[in-house]
Amino acid sequence: MFCDRIRDGDYLYRHSVHPLSFHRDIFDQSRLFHLVYNAVSDAILGSLAWERFVPTHEYIHAYGCRLAKKRNDKKRAEGKLNRNNRQIYCGAYGIRARFVRALVGAEELAEVASADITHVVEDGEIAHAELKIVLVAGTANVESTKTAILDRLWNASCGPLTHICDDDDDLDEHPSANLSIGRGGEYVDNRSYLSRLWCVVRFHLCSWLWRHGYLRYK
Repeated sequence: MFCDRIRDGDYLYRHSVHPLSFHRDIFDQSRLFHLVYNAVSDAILGSLAWERFVPTHEYIHAYGCRLAKKRNDKKRAEGKLNRNNRQIYCGAYGIRARFVRALVGAEELAEVASADITHVVEDGEIAHAELKIVLVAGTANVESTKTAILDRLWNASCGPLTHICDDDDDLDEHPSANLSIGRGGEYVDNRSYLSRLWCVVRFHLCSWLWRHGYLRYK
């Protein structure tokens, strides 16, 4: 069904949040995807947002603003929120699913056994997708492999789509101004009006099916 499988041509979006994807207020592309190694499964994991459920720029940015707000609310509840750790959504980069899957068999990446993106609803976010890259058993230098994977992902990324959330109107200087253009170039939405309209209709249909239990995700 068109609501579940992420196709090769589909866009996934990685949201840039300050300070996570920055180093001393300078955008750091190596921190954008925030890949985490799980030694138990020999897999490198990451989070993305599937365009099926963020069909327009407005939905993409709303996801990013919610992401930052949830983190700030958690820190505030713990009494740990301050100006240095405040989460500020800056924008999003897009990458086609086929570039993630192409990591398998890629030159100088023999350590990658499989690579895919799966739709996995998380923290109430229906657009959430899990990036999972399984390494060959016994891979010696995981950090070096992860660095190589990050470079490939950045090479295929386009954007950024910059944005300032309403919660961040008080900032004199917004870190979104420091985002770099992805090596895949600027993001261009070349869909026709009818195509964009269909994507929005499909989003509402899939969301309704999920909310009413007709679709089952993790």
